[in-house]
Amino acid sequence: MRIKFLSVIMSFLLMSIAISSCLNSDDNYEYSSDATIRAFGLDTIKKGIYYKFTIDQLKREIYNVDSLPVGSDTIIDKILIDTLNVTGWVTSGLQDTLFNNLTDSVDLREPITLKVHAADGVTTREYKITVNVHKQDPDSLIWREMSSLPTSPAANKQKSVILKNDTEEENLFVYTSTTSAYRSSLGNPAYLSWNAIEVTGMPANVDLGSIVSFKNQLFVAATNGDIFCSNNGSTWVNAGIQEVKENKEVQNMQMSTLVATLEADALTGISEETLIGILLDGGQKYFCISTDGKNWTRSKETVSNDFPVKDIYATVFTNASGIKQTVVVGKTETSAKAVVPWFTMDGLTWADMSTPSDFYCPAMENPAIMYYGGLFHMMGGKFETIYSSRVGIAWNESAEKFKYPMKKIVTPGEDEDDEEEVTYESLFKDKGDYSLTIDKNHYIWIVWNDGSIWRGRLNKLGFKIQ
Repeated sequence: MRIKFLSVIMSFLLMSIAISSCLNSDDNYEYSSDATIRAFGLDTIKKGIYYKFTIDQLKREIYNVDSLPVGSDTIIDKILIDTLNVTGWVTSGLQDTLFNNLTDSVDLREPITLKVHAADGVTTREYKITVNVHKQDPDSLIWREMSSLPTSPAANKQKSVILKNDTEEENLFVYTSTTSAYRSSLGNPAYLSWNAIEVTGMPANVDLGSIVSFKNQLFVAATNGDIFCSNNGSTWVNAGIQEVKENKEVQNMQMSTLVATLEADALTGISEETLIGILLDGGQKYFCISTDGKNWTRSKETVSNDFPVKDIYATVFTNASGIKQTVVVGKTETSAKAVVPWFTMDGLTWADMSTPSDFYCPAMENPAIMYYGGLFHMMGGKFETIYSSRVGIAWNESAEKFKYPMKKIVTPGEDEDDEEEVTYESLFKDKGDYSLTIDKNHYIWIVWNDGSIWRGRLNKLGFKIQ
């Protein structure tokens, strides 16, 4: 027993010596060479909001994709980096001062550099930290006056419309008559260069207000019931319209006006972009649709007298069910105390968006509707007030930042000691007849009958999508 006990003791002694030898060996123990930042985050910016940061390990850059709100400079001038995961330690500045992210606040109004040291004491990596901040108020509608037309359009007779060319580049056309127009590329929306266009093939009896852009072509209705189309905005030809009725083609269909277009939507079974019109038959008006501008299918419903029939403006709205709706306003055959939009999901069946409440949009001459920046907006009339609505039913004056361009008016007090009265008035007030269109970059273009042109855009719709 004693011999066995001694052998166990010797075994423990030998094992202890071996372990001690291994621990004392520099050859068998290596420190990590990992000098990467695994996670990064800032303290809350506003109202407990955290912003996600992207770490580009190849470029060694850290930045936020979603820019901080305007005014955040006063917060990030002294802020903590509350998340900074590394395996070693971090230094900053020209002197490589040890950096403690839990106590050392930093000024991130300009990019800074942090140096990460690996646990081996040799490997280092430098990271550039950039915090992006919006320089513009995202909710402000900003207007700018652009290059005017070389000549003013005739009174009550002009139309602005956007047409894409073969390369999908947009061109802004302004028709001043049935024989003349002006065109400018929108490749650089900040600069307009007007080219005079001779219009041929468009009869004198067309309603310029009914011009609709459809499948990279322009279509317009004539007062005799014909439709004319153009793929370049200059040369127009008769579209040769016909109605498909019970699988038979019926010639000499009479088109009253063109309304708008429908976007393709799998939920409603609209397989491709569709043109909507109103045809005249036996003194009755009917809605009709076409996918080529030539062959038309009519609805069984007649058109209400309250439906817009002239100077129609249309917009597209996706409802809560994900279904696309075309919504229109315009001049009607009857007078009313309110501007009432109409909507459709198939072009053949329409319903008005009237409201039983007092929150209706007041009647205005030549109204224009747009679904823009997540809300419906109505412009027109005397151009003093923009009205807005969440779903197109209850309307209120638009937010303070969503206005027409304003001019400051200072009225002196009646007495010497009275304070001046400062008011603001729309620069568009009583400016007269106009036409309006919106391009793919969300610019709102307004062309006035005096030839002046203004461009507006909600700031947040111009921010680069990352």
